[in-house]
Amino acid sequence: MPDLAPHWSTAFPQLCETDPRLDILRYELMYAEAEHPLQGLRETLGAALGKAVEIRLPAEPERSFDERWLLALFDAASKADLSGYQFLLRSRMQAQDAAQVHFALTQAQVWLEARL
Repeated sequence: MPDLAPHWSTAFPQLCETDPRLDILRYELMYAEAEHPLQGLRETLGAALGKAVEIRLPAEPERSFDERWLLALFDAASKADLSGYQFLLRSRMQAQDAAQVHFALTQAQVWLEARL
């Protein structure tokens, strides 16, 4: 039997780690009440993208494109990576929509960071 290459998870264990933000985001984006900052973010994103954001159930191992994109936005904002942040926003929406999403995202990020 030929030697098999090690599984990718052996070389990159950080890619297997769960992100606590993701389960909180998933739960709150699905079930938050109307005045909740994450519900405001979901509505603003839906309007800016022209479609509902794909959010999976909490604890589901696979991430949707929208979830990966949203986590990348939060990461860029928290690291003050302005060029990456602008690229992520402007690659999917118009400038006026990006301004509204930025406002909703910063409110959601403050709420989220207070819980982690």
